[in-house]
Amino acid sequence: MKKLVSILLTIMMIGALAAGCGKSSEDTKSSDGEKVKLTFWAGLTGDDQQAMADMVKQFNSEQDKIEVDFYSVTWGEIFTKLSAASNTESGPDVMLMHPTDLSTYAGKEMIVPLDDLIGTMDVNQEDYSDVIWKGNQVDGKQYGIPLDFHCMSMFINLDSFEAAGLTAEDAKVTSVDEFNALCEKLKTDDQYAVGLGSNYAHTYRYWYGLLGQAGGSFLNGDMTKAEFNSDAGAKALDFLADWVAKGYAPEAEADIDADWLGGTTAMVIEGPWFTPSAMASDLNFTTVPFPQVLGENSVWGSSHTITVPRYDKRSEEETEATQAFIGWIVENSFNWAAQSGQIPANQKVRESEEYKALEMYQYAQAFIDQAEYVKYEPLCPGTSEFGADNELSPVANAVYSVISKEKDSVSALDEAAESVDKILGN
Repeated sequence: MKKLVSILLTIMMIGALAAGCGKSSEDTKSSDGEKVKLTFWAGLTGDDQQAMADMVKQFNSEQDKIEVDFYSVTWGEIFTKLSAASNTESGPDVMLMHPTDLSTYAGKEMIVPLDDLIGTMDVNQEDYSDVIWKGNQVDGKQYGIPLDFHCMSMFINLDSFEAAGLTAEDAKVTSVDEFNALCEKLKTDDQYAVGLGSNYAHTYRYWYGLLGQAGGSFLNGDMTKAEFNSDAGAKALDFLADWVAKGYAPEAEADIDADWLGGTTAMVIEGPWFTPSAMASDLNFTTVPFPQVLGENSVWGSSHTITVPRYDKRSEEETEATQAFIGWIVENSFNWAAQSGQIPANQKVRESEEYKALEMYQYAQAFIDQAEYVKYEPLCPGTSEFGADNELSPVANAVYSVISKEKDSVSALDEAAESVDKILGN
């Protein structure tokens, strides 16, 4: 808050100096006493969109020097609009992205590095885990300030566990044998043990985390060639395919969330954004970390990250206002977490008494416990084509083909690796 006050005073001084030098209102928006106006774009929908809209409304009401206009549509549409408005006055001053977007838009010089601005935003690298902070870098430069992080955890139906003679501690498995034994006890004639979408990005995300557990890498060190078509990749994928083959998960499952909420499955592996829906249900549940069963600790993860799109004619006042707004968003990310269920990336916020007092904190803990071994998808432009968020991803489709018993894991991953190599220019 002190940083925000300082920047607001600076904006007032800049405005006064600009007015004294005869600068026009077009050159400096607040030189005549008007608010500095910023635009903030995102691809949020549903509850996430409302949560962020409420935060922007709060920021606008807490001070009278900056007015932020928030605009949010689907991710696909918002990036199309960014491409059309890049480096023009019609583009956004601040934009929410995912880490996998950064390399694409940094490579096109459509977003700017933030290294020189971070201090003025009152943002400190020390307040973030090394994994999460560096997960927002491209070629060693910081292009995003992580607002939150999200990974996978198991939501478990405690009534189903009790009926099977189990407790939540029994879900914290550390080997394939322990996981299989858990599922054997949970599955009944009326209920499967766990959900596994047959054509759903989460299934790819499970596999990605398991790949890391098995000691595998998705790409080589310089991110020029696929490496996931390995023994580790096949081992991770075969483990998932066994869930269906052994009757632990439904075949051709279309909606893992609805199945868990409706009692068809005893466990579902989801992100923190699912917490509000789970809390709104009548289920007696809790969360435990993603199963760590193949050796090393690893779980797929990502973030919503705050970026500054390029605009060469952005005024000093607008730059100061942008820094103030971003700093405020980070400082107040508790509010984002409280509504959306997302986990604050900033450790000071995450460890605050205010955050720990939330009812949902008891469910957030499983995600927080995994912060040090979250595995981000490769930070290279090709990820937008082969990553989890692309419905046409050759890797995701390889995973689905094995789950549905159309292909074996080795041939499916080999074919996907060839496609990824072509995307990477090989």
